Amino acid sequence: MKFTDDQIERYSRHIILSEIGGEGQARLFNSKVLVIGAGGLGSPLLYYLVGSGVGRVGIVEGDQVELSNLPRQILYNTGDVGKKKVLVARERLSELNPDVSIDVYDMRLSKENCRGVIEGYDLIIDCTDNFESRFLINSLAVRSNKPLLSGAVVRFEGNVMLVIPRKTFCYNCVFDRYEGEHQQITCLNSGVLSSAVGTVATIMASEAIKYLLGLETIENYLLKYDARTQDIRKIYIRRNPYCETCT
Repeated sequence: MKFTDDQIERYSRHIILSEIGGEGQARLFNSKVLVIGAGGLGSPLLYYLVGSGVGRVGIVEGDQVELSNLPRQILYNTGDVGKKKVLVARERLSELNPDVSIDVYDMRLSKENCRGVIEGYDLIIDCTDNFESRFLINSLAVRSNKPLLSGAVVRFEGNVMLVIPRKTFCYNCVFDRYEGEHQQITCLNSGVLSSAVGTVATIMASEAIKYLLGLETIENYLLKYDARTQDIRKIYIRRNPYCETCT
């Protein structure tokens, strides 16, 4: 890929990194990432992916902006309340980096519509806020042999994992489907520290960019973050040989 002078200036801080260089930046520009959820995690994550020059970014989101979103969902402002998130997100992100092609899917992901959406993307990123969606996306990614980066935050704590189908553990290896779908601990009913969401989203952005570049990632580890103590732990996890999803 031949960069223009403006693109060389825009991505110069990446290009001078020995781990990225011009070749790595071109690799990012040729990458395609689907982000499911443009809320607390998706907002800062999308800013970094688009700002970093990931060439094609898809956004799946069916909600409208609400006033209670604004402390943590930094894509939006007070004047956006009541507007469709995907439309606001596309406008803001296009202003940030017109180099990037942004696809929007104004819908809630379901068993009926999910399969066709993920085709054509190199990496799926789950930024949803409930167990039901996470189990659905995990199952879809594994069946479709698509790598999946998944993150979650509630109260002061968050976690991040990278699922490589048939190689690493999956979401269902770690979390029990029955217990998760019946607990339904969410930001809505349990609260969340806005800045903790931003921290976890930034970690996810770094992992996504490293994966696309072929650099070392948290593969095979569950990363856990606690904003109260500022502890970050990586827990090694093996695939569950009895997992109903990935075996």
